[in-house]
Amino acid sequence: MLQGAARQIYDALAAQGGEARFVGGCVRDALLGRQINDIDIATPLPPGKVIELLTSAGIKNIPTGIEHGTVTAVVDGEPIEVTTLRRDVETFGRQARVAFTDNWQADAARRDLTMNALSCGLDGQVYDYFDGLADLAAGRVRFVGDPRTRMKEDYLRVLRFFRFHANYAAGDPDPAAMTAAKASASQLAHLSGERLRQETLKLLVAARGPETWARMLEAGIVAAYLPEAADQVRLNLVAQREAALQIAPAAVRRLAALLPGKTEALAVGTKLRLSRREQERLSGIAAGPEIMLELEPVAVRRLIYRHGNDLALDLLLVHADNDADLALAAAVTQAWQAPRLPIGGKDLAELGLQPGAAMGRWLALAEAWWIAGDFQADRTACLNWLQAQMAIS
Repeated sequence: MLQGAARQIYDALAAQGGEARFVGGCVRDALLGRQINDIDIATPLPPGKVIELLTSAGIKNIPTGIEHGTVTAVVDGEPIEVTTLRRDVETFGRQARVAFTDNWQADAARRDLTMNALSCGLDGQVYDYFDGLADLAAGRVRFVGDPRTRMKEDYLRVLRFFRFHANYAAGDPDPAAMTAAKASASQLAHLSGERLRQETLKLLVAARGPETWARMLEAGIVAAYLPEAADQVRLNLVAQREAALQIAPAAVRRLAALLPGKTEALAVGTKLRLSRREQERLSGIAAGPEIMLELEPVAVRRLIYRHGNDLALDLLLVHADNDADLALAAAVTQAWQAPRLPIGGKDLAELGLQPGAAMGRWLALAEAWWIAGDFQADRTACLNWLQAQMAIS
């Protein structure tokens, strides 16, 4: 915030007596000493003036949301959004009709949570209109204004409340927000899958994600939009295993832990508009009970060969019956790379086989023998075994 792209953009906006402040998440996370992922800047300057000042400073700028006052400034490939202060004239769902203003408090009032309504200048002075600093210090996630009203403006805020609680809270959820969330939960089913996906996956890997999901189950929030995801016991088990083995939490893995099987995985993947890769991973994990999950290294290597390292680890963490040998099994999934079968169709053709079903059957037999021998046989050994089997067939 004090150097690089952010400083150049800030200085450009402050030229000729202009004013700017850092706003939102970057202020919140800076105060907590957390990593800052996105920097946003607000200013009372109208969008046209913002573009003029950035252009004069030689900073590339793109009118990404000019009708709502947002200009994206780009320095050395790093984009930072600059938004003119706004006040809501009318809200309808995710969208709103806004008017530009020079009132910082009016702009802050548009933000959902008090900890997200903070702003600060380059000198580090923090502007706090809704007791966000006290909430941040107390680990309290609280809405700006009436929670029911703020959720009605955009019902995705029901999930955002729980996600922020999972990431920043130190105690129980705010009672007023919980009451509003219960009353608003039925509206979640009407939101787009893409928006639900983003909040759900982020929530599941938050610091207190599993604990917060349990509260959402108890309150009927999950049942309102994702009733299939109810296996809290297995979610807790997976989170405990990840922590014990120092394995990074994975959102799709944790989502799969909540589901009873492949049918539900397909339904949830469709509902949340998961990417193709995410859907394949979710379905693969959900199919775990159909796969023999032994924890001996030789069995784990076979699992890796058939399903890949990542899915093998997911399957072990979600479906292993006990933790006794899980650490060793998980270590194998992170250290062992599956080799390729050392023979192919060309080798079988040299043995006199013609391309077709017969060649495919012999190749499959050779592969099964090679796997049973823990992938140790080389090309010569595989060919010798094949010749011997063909001779007695």
